[in-house]
Amino acid sequence: MNQLLEAALSYANIGWHIFPLVPKQKVPLTEHGVKDATVDTIQIREWWSKWPNANIGLACGEKSGVYIIDVDVDLEKGINGLESLKEFPPLPETVKQFTPRGGFHAFFKTNNPPANRNSFRPGLDIRGSGYYVVLAPSVHPNGGRYCWCDSCLSGDIVLAEYPDFMRPVTRAPWACSAMAKDATSVSVPAPLDILQRASLYLAQCDPAIQGQAGHDKLLWAATALVHGFQLSDNQTYDLLTREYNPRCVPPWDLSNKKDQKDFERKISEARKLTPQHQKGWLLNERTTCDSLCTIDIDKLVSNQNTITHCGKSTIYSSTVDPTASIAHRLCSTRKYELDFLCQPTGLLGEICSWINSTSLKAQPFLSLACTLAFLGALFGRKIKDQLGSRTNLYCMGVAQSSAGKAHAMNQIRKICMEAGIIEILGGDDIASDAAIEERMSRVESTLFLWDEIGHLLTHIKSGASKHLSQVVSLLMKLYSAAGSSYCGKEYAEQGKQRTIIQPCCCIYGTSTLERFATGITQAELQDGWLSRCLVFHSPENPIKCRDRPDSTVPKSIIDQVQKWYHRQIGPENDGHTLDPFISPSYTKPIPQQIIVSTDNEAEKIFIECDNESIKYGKEQPALNCLWGKAEENARRIALIIAAGERYTDLRISSANADYACRLNKYLLIDFEKKIVPEIVAGELDSRKRKLVSIIEKKGEKGCGKRDLTRNSQWTNQKQRNDLISDLIEAGEIEQQLDKAGHLKYWTTEYFLKLEKK
Repeated sequence: MNQLLEAALSYANIGWHIFPLVPKQKVPLTEHGVKDATVDTIQIREWWSKWPNANIGLACGEKSGVYIIDVDVDLEKGINGLESLKEFPPLPETVKQFTPRGGFHAFFKTNNPPANRNSFRPGLDIRGSGYYVVLAPSVHPNGGRYCWCDSCLSGDIVLAEYPDFMRPVTRAPWACSAMAKDATSVSVPAPLDILQRASLYLAQCDPAIQGQAGHDKLLWAATALVHGFQLSDNQTYDLLTREYNPRCVPPWDLSNKKDQKDFERKISEARKLTPQHQKGWLLNERTTCDSLCTIDIDKLVSNQNTITHCGKSTIYSSTVDPTASIAHRLCSTRKYELDFLCQPTGLLGEICSWINSTSLKAQPFLSLACTLAFLGALFGRKIKDQLGSRTNLYCMGVAQSSAGKAHAMNQIRKICMEAGIIEILGGDDIASDAAIEERMSRVESTLFLWDEIGHLLTHIKSGASKHLSQVVSLLMKLYSAAGSSYCGKEYAEQGKQRTIIQPCCCIYGTSTLERFATGITQAELQDGWLSRCLVFHSPENPIKCRDRPDSTVPKSIIDQVQKWYHRQIGPENDGHTLDPFISPSYTKPIPQQIIVSTDNEAEKIFIECDNESIKYGKEQPALNCLWGKAEENARRIALIIAAGERYTDLRISSANADYACRLNKYLLIDFEKKIVPEIVAGELDSRKRKLVSIIEKKGEKGCGKRDLTRNSQWTNQKQRNDLISDLIEAGEIEQQLDKAGHLKYWTTEYFLKLEKK
């Protein structure tokens, strides 16, 4: 049996309510997170059958009967909960779980629950109802595993009573200087009973999870506190920041002014809402918190204007800015944004999850890239949006050597074999542009899986093969011709010209960063080739996870893939051919597409994406071409996601558009920061960059001439001296004799630091 499933079932057997988390993460996989926790073994088996490598989350508090003191250690951030514990008496001996960074979870029972509190002391959190912790043998993001102490495994230890000295004291609300100074913001202490019940109610409210109507849920929580419990703005802000925000995925970064204002704006919006309930309806409500949470925000307000966001219809007061629900689409940190992007929905998410669950070295970002290209070919020539966007994508997976780049390609090949659609795959290598033309003329929707595409691009750029010299030009033409037709080269021999109607050419290629950057030039930032490519860069080289055996493709994936592949859509115009598209020799029927509608809110998101891209392009003219296709690429991604979510009644929702635009922006910013600096104009510049890299690694110590020579055997002494002279003249490196009279080199940055000392 799966080790994680076995553990999950054993926890359920002792009455602990559990639910699945993203593998190697702490993010819920289910829609309602901790509220979905259960002891139902059928449900648990179903979850871990779908996500075999899911981490295990435990619902704390009354639900499972356990209250936890979380002792966190993160020395990089200066957090050491072990030191904070020293101001208290020793904790009672109880069930304990060690966490991978050197901390632990202490489990207790009690009939007098402590208040939840994040940062009760530095590195100490109190976890009760509404919160959860990760259970062994789950895997931490750093690759380590959670584990029980030996005495717990032997059964010698039982749950101790929660220690009174670790109970947080309810603090009076504090004033927030950024909040509006009006009558509603005056900090008038509410009765302790009201604050406690408001806190309990808040703990049962769904947390805001990005991509799942997070802003709506924060607005609901704020409305319940402001109107239901009649708390002041400051009291509401206090509870939301201390007890609600830490449960959000990701939490708002309240040290960031933009995030803080966005968070506070939800309180002012809640204040403006006109509830259908009588104000203060929660003050005397004695039903359970679970029943209180069934009240839907859709029924809360009058003067109703309905907009759609993240797939959920939400009614707002006419005084609320309807764009506010999409204003916070970017996460406060790149890490949280990447975590979100690696959890797509629908068929895309199912395939990515299966690929990651079978990988020796999990590369979820590369799995996403490869699966997008695969689904682009699968849906190719069958769907389009109202603007005529198609699903052909060129995705590049860039990572270190031996970092698991090839796994996603191998699993996509496996899906194609088990589904009986191997013909969708083009050759693993190419001999010429004519070979690609020939392939596309036979199978108009094709996925090319090319390992080490950086070598191919370098070979093309070198001009060593006249047969390969036109490949990039051909790929650019095929990309743009997906909605019309491509007419190949004219030949003297009659009938040899190839005509391809609505070609759907999809590519997933892998490469190392160095090889990929060497294979492209600065000029290609402007000629349109790179703007057609989505470059997924993963800097990680994950630790091997050896308990991830390969497995057959889940039947649900096979069924959906086959259903789409064999889906027949009748010819356009009731069978009449489209003469302007075809040559006299072209006899195949013209394919018809299902037109996928776009929600109004989704359209607003695409327009905002385009406006933002124009702004970025003006600010950075050198990258203007890359940003110029941002909206077009985002629409293609959204189209793929929408088709994977539903087979009938296809539409692009605001959630689809939101995800696609965020993914595209993440890729472009990452490309600008990580890839562009590595792109070189030619071999000479490449050699200079290598020398600078060697010198830079030595830091302030400087790089001796002997070390530089030893590490640059790819050039001779004269070439090396010429390169160094150019770099010194350009101000990129400095040279100086050290105290022993030896010549050393520094990059300018480190040399200036050295001089300041």
